[in-house]
Amino acid sequence: MTSYLNWNWTNEHVQTEIKNGEYVSSESTLVLAGPARLDMLTPGDPTAVGFTATNSLIPIGLLQGIQVAQNRQLSRLFEIGSKRSYLVPGRMFANFTVSRFLFYGPSLMRLLYALAPIGPGQKLGEFGTELLIDPDEQGQPISYLETYNELFPDKVLDVAPGWGGSTTEVQNRDFFTNLTSELFNVPFGMALVFKDTRDRPYGAMYLEDCYIETHNMMVDASTVVMTENVSGQFDRIAPIQLSTNSAGA
Repeated sequence: MTSYLNWNWTNEHVQTEIKNGEYVSSESTLVLAGPARLDMLTPGDPTAVGFTATNSLIPIGLLQGIQVAQNRQLSRLFEIGSKRSYLVPGRMFANFTVSRFLFYGPSLMRLLYALAPIGPGQKLGEFGTELLIDPDEQGQPISYLETYNELFPDKVLDVAPGWGGSTTEVQNRDFFTNLTSELFNVPFGMALVFKDTRDRPYGAMYLEDCYIETHNMMVDASTVVMTENVSGQFDRIAPIQLSTNSAGA
């Protein structure tokens, strides 16, 4: 410990390897919605090392904030005859909160379920992003990613998640607000990808089995834009090994 008492605190930082431009910020962070689990993603570039872009992730724009929290229960045990204690790890609880601007287009809950094979018409495959495996040599899809599609009901929904516009022909059909719809009984996933300001990949994680607990919107006379927020719980964070390709040095 003697050497640590001689640090040059007047001229040096504690971590001398940190340089300007190596910070991870909201500008270099990307949030995407996808299927419930990381292993449900369709393959990306098979020649790349680590995680690459796939056709099973939808980027979420106009995000104002996202918060991810993990809480692990700890039990403290004491024994007769000692002042010391034992700590026993318990279950882990995790939750998330997402805030986004509202605009004429897919609402926040619609984007979180963008890969759901069901649309506002309440029928499978009518208005959804199909999960396709990479095409074969003839350009035809090899198969569908049924492991996620099968989680959704194979019938007309009893309760619509939302509509939008004045008729079914109006393009704004993406206003999902009704949490009582059985659509939201199916989990989804979220990917967070981080880079530094030099465009170097830093890390990524996947929130598995996300469920929405609350949805709220705020209208205020003093603001010119509306925001909506969702919060909920998820099962775990799955670490992602990023591809080594980067625009930065």
